[in-house]
Amino acid sequence: MADEGGEWAGALAGRGLFSEALGRAVCARVAAGESLSAIGREPGMPERSTVRGWARADPVFGEALAGAMRSARLAARAADRARLAARPKPWTPGRPCGYTPAKGEAICRRLVNGESLVAIGRDPGGPSSATILYWVKHHPEFEEAYTQARLLQADFLFDEAREVGLAATPKTVSADRLRFDIIRWQTARLAPRKYCERLVVTRDGKDADEGQGLTVIVKRFSDVTADDEREADETEARAEGRPRRD
Repeated sequence: MADEGGEWAGALAGRGLFSEALGRAVCARVAAGESLSAIGREPGMPERSTVRGWARADPVFGEALAGAMRSARLAARAADRARLAARPKPWTPGRPCGYTPAKGEAICRRLVNGESLVAIGRDPGGPSSATILYWVKHHPEFEEAYTQARLLQADFLFDEAREVGLAATPKTVSADRLRFDIIRWQTARLAPRKYCERLVVTRDGKDADEGQGLTVIVKRFSDVTADDEREADETEARAEGRPRRD
């Protein structure tokens, strides 16, 4: 590098700024990760444009500066990879994926107690909600238990809606009303035969041409009787071509 430094000095003597020691110092600091702008802000050090001029004027110094910049980039990439490797790996959905009857029973128990599938799937170290639904699809015994757990969850939510309503205060009534509506909606979707409002269509005795038409009656889940349940089952059975349930 001593000979190369002499060449730099000879080629750039007219600029009055270059020296072998200064060139070595700039390249060393660039290789260590400093920018030319940061180096040029220090008193006694050449500005960025000056160093670029040196590199254009002399290929030897230009090659040395380019090599220093290359080394800095490689070191920065290696440091980034090391930082990424040192980060704790986040929990990824879908593990563990091995189904066992014990895991299925625990999930169903939590559903019956009112927990949502999303909340269960967020547990670290447990199956994600997507994995649980995969188990439902591929394990018939778990599918049956899961379906029953969802029906029983509707009973839990039915009582929870009552608790929300009784606990409401003038200050919280707006938020509690939203909570109540969400719980009521989910209850009706989980167990529609039991908790969903129904439309019952009846025809009056007189002909529709005489001004009498169809009467639509909305029955809330609290008004549904055992006879209504039986009638709904028979209607569904006829639509699906199944034998009527006694």
